Amino acid sequence: MIKKLFLAALLVAQVLAATPKDTIVIGIENETARINPLFDEDHDSALDFVFSGLTRFSPDMKIEPDLAKSWKVSQDGLVWVFDLRDDVLWHDGQKFSAQDVKFTIEQALNEKLNAPARASFEEVKSVEVLSPYKLQITLKSPFPPLLDALSIGVLPRHLLEGKDLNTDAYNQHPIGTGPFKFAKWQKGSYISFVANTHFYRGSPKAPKVILKIVPDYNVRTYEIKNGSLDVALVEPNLVKSLENDKRIKIMDMKSADYRALMFNFHNELLKSLAVRQAINYAINRELIAHKILHGYGFAANNPIQASWANDKDAQSYPYNPKKAQEILRKDGWKLKGGVFYKNGKPLEFDIYAFNSDPLRVTLANILQSELGKIGIKAHAIAKNHGAFEIDKVDSFIIGWGSPLDPDVQTYRVFSTKMDASTNENGWNYNHYSDKAVDEALLKARTTDKIDQRKFWYAKFIHALYENPPFAFLVYLRYPLAYRSDITGIQPTILGHHGARFTYDIEKWSKR
Repeated sequence: MIKKLFLAALLVAQVLAATPKDTIVIGIENETARINPLFDEDHDSALDFVFSGLTRFSPDMKIEPDLAKSWKVSQDGLVWVFDLRDDVLWHDGQKFSAQDVKFTIEQALNEKLNAPARASFEEVKSVEVLSPYKLQITLKSPFPPLLDALSIGVLPRHLLEGKDLNTDAYNQHPIGTGPFKFAKWQKGSYISFVANTHFYRGSPKAPKVILKIVPDYNVRTYEIKNGSLDVALVEPNLVKSLENDKRIKIMDMKSADYRALMFNFHNELLKSLAVRQAINYAINRELIAHKILHGYGFAANNPIQASWANDKDAQSYPYNPKKAQEILRKDGWKLKGGVFYKNGKPLEFDIYAFNSDPLRVTLANILQSELGKIGIKAHAIAKNHGAFEIDKVDSFIIGWGSPLDPDVQTYRVFSTKMDASTNENGWNYNHYSDKAVDEALLKARTTDKIDQRKFWYAKFIHALYENPPFAFLVYLRYPLAYRSDITGIQPTILGHHGARFTYDIEKWSKR
């Protein structure tokens, strides 16, 4: 069945080969349900096209003004005043103002709406419009990630006030202030956009852009080869098939995106510290980075390793299978027939992965093999999205990571408050709870002193080492393949699933 679908996709690709001269066609892995920044912060490229925020990021992840021209912050870090641009139009021609920003933040905090973006604005006490283009945000506590949070796309108050943003048709026909206007959405196939010629930073160089949904990496690579895609992220093991083609260029993109084995703390076996430590020692991360990622990545030891907040002196779990077995024996496990047993039960659990992600499936299979060598019976199981619940299975090949402030994907992933079973916007899918982690994350997000933030993030990393929620595996780099007639693409640091690779889309053009 899969083979038939693959062949059918190739036939479609051949029919569509050679993209229009006035259009850049970009292949993407995932299709969003709603084009709305309150609901999809993670890897929706469409957000880069339609929306803009008060701030944006330079290629090296420095904060820059965008809809905000400048800002000032009080000495105690609690009051922020933003001067906004007065030359910005919404795609429908209406003027952008401070009222739109106030509306967006208040919607993010709206308890009835319960948007995922809420976690980024929890420290906001009030938002006050001082004039049409001046805004004051008052915080409950200092919150350094605020400028990162304010890169979220601003929503149009004049179109959405009084409406239910969860269900409104706006989510399927968005209007923003970004470089491209939404044109058409053919579900399961593509989303098309046209240039916003009134864009305040200057008209985009490409008249039209299409996001084509191509989940399969093999199909994406084939379509780059035959010309039916102009730009796409490809798998490291498929790069060789493109390297000698003079019509194609490869850009090596850094990322803060990692993969890890997530332990479910509702599983009594994996709740055991000895078992989690043994698993961590049993994994040869360097080998995985070299053999599986073909050099497009490196060994992972913690979730903020690619951040300024990383503790370079942090402890890690080196590859030591003998030590793994020693820990288990001390914990009362005995090796029988190549498998560890305790109280008559084998050391056995499942490792789930999404079958649409070849790297995750490969990692699950490698872990099954590596753990089997030391006496742990793991079963790699690959199923599609929706076939299982992440927070219910024994373990899962998870991926996180953001090049933004370290708070962005630490607090929501590891804080007890963000347990997915009690908080539907929480990303703590494994029900992890550690007082030292909770304290460190809270202190790190509510102090504006950089040395104090580093101190608390070092504490956080140490607490994760002492009580590991994951077995961190590898950080990824992403090969970006593009046709040689595409210009203007600049390297940057990508997030989860390669998020941000279209961050500078208005500069891309086709010769």
